[in-house]
Amino acid sequence: MALFGKRPDYHGGSDINGADSRKGFYWVEENKGDNLIWRLPRNIRWNDNVMVREDEYGVFFRDGKAMQVFDRPDRYAMTTQNITGLQSIGKAVVGVTQIGEFYWVQKREFRSNFGTSEPLSFRDVDFGVVRLRVFGQYAYKVTDPMLLITQFVGTKGMTKSDEIIGWLKDQIVMILNDTLGELKSKQNMGVLDMPAYLSEIEQLCISKLTGETEQYGLKITKFSGLNINLPEEVQQAVDKRGAMSALGVNYMQYQTGRAIEDIGQGAAQGGGPGEGAGFATMGAGMGAGFSMANVMGQSMGAGMGGGGGAPGAFGSGPQQQQQGSNQQGAGNPCVKCGHPLSPGAKFCPNCGAPQSGDTVKCPKCSFDVPKGAKFCPNCGNPMGSAKCSNCGADLEPGVKFCANCGKPVE
Repeated sequence: MALFGKRPDYHGGSDINGADSRKGFYWVEENKGDNLIWRLPRNIRWNDNVMVREDEYGVFFRDGKAMQVFDRPDRYAMTTQNITGLQSIGKAVVGVTQIGEFYWVQKREFRSNFGTSEPLSFRDVDFGVVRLRVFGQYAYKVTDPMLLITQFVGTKGMTKSDEIIGWLKDQIVMILNDTLGELKSKQNMGVLDMPAYLSEIEQLCISKLTGETEQYGLKITKFSGLNINLPEEVQQAVDKRGAMSALGVNYMQYQTGRAIEDIGQGAAQGGGPGEGAGFATMGAGMGAGFSMANVMGQSMGAGMGGGGGAPGAFGSGPQQQQQGSNQQGAGNPCVKCGHPLSPGAKFCPNCGAPQSGDTVKCPKCSFDVPKGAKFCPNCGNPMGSAKCSNCGADLEPGVKFCANCGKPVE
């Protein structure tokens, strides 16, 4: 390819060895792509000619700083007429032909993706430390080419586009991590709340990124498409809670239904080692159902049998006598709600609380939970010691203030 007459030119992507000072240099269009900058592979010499197009800046660089920006499309000779400051350089470098470096910078807006190479650690009230992987899109452009070249080439020694983009993506991930921590501390945002905060996260990030990148001659013009990926076990717990909320059931009802389903599968396969535990859980579920029927019967009896009624009507008479005999044969009251229990009952038919065996307190709601359970059957909170949201110290079940820092327990 020839730019001036029949002589070959040296341009981006070609070998430039042996070029003389009268050749013209330019950045070949097909070599631009997503490259933000390109450096002429050899140093600029006196009277070298460079071509700057409409969609790019030209920057003359020497002694660790950008000295001249060419922002209009034209052909420029590297002389004292076109570069401010070359007069003083010319006096100091008598006999030296190489006077500096030349860079091209694209003016257009760039769009790219980012993602966390390593998961971000987020301390959640319900799930503890959760490792998040975050992905998204962003757009950026150069607003000050002189500042860009001075900061990255002169200060950081970055002369390639990949190095600059790598730095930019690192800043995005760092600011994103700071933003998540800020929303957690100021607005008590948890993992379950993040979908509702995506728009606010994006706005905070672009605001912080603007302040960080403008001192490098860059501007983030878009930050969107945020996608926060949870670990599989946390996502499953989130999905279960969402399904229970949609169905209007609590966590204990869900667990009881699962236990009955497991018993049915075990019976079809001829039983198994967990058969006894399954029947105990089934007893809790059936007890809860019988308790509800009992309450409904009492309510209907109170509404329909206020005085003496006909035989067989809901109300006083034989039914009351039967109820009295049942109460006389009842065992101890429930340790949680006080409901009368049948002798030897392992679970309360009214509230489902376990009545025997080793139990531990739920760190969130103080419910008596069978030892070894992974989740509280009352509130669904993961079992384990609760952590103070201020200092991270372990909290005793049921406490209202942290014993280490004195902050109220949220």
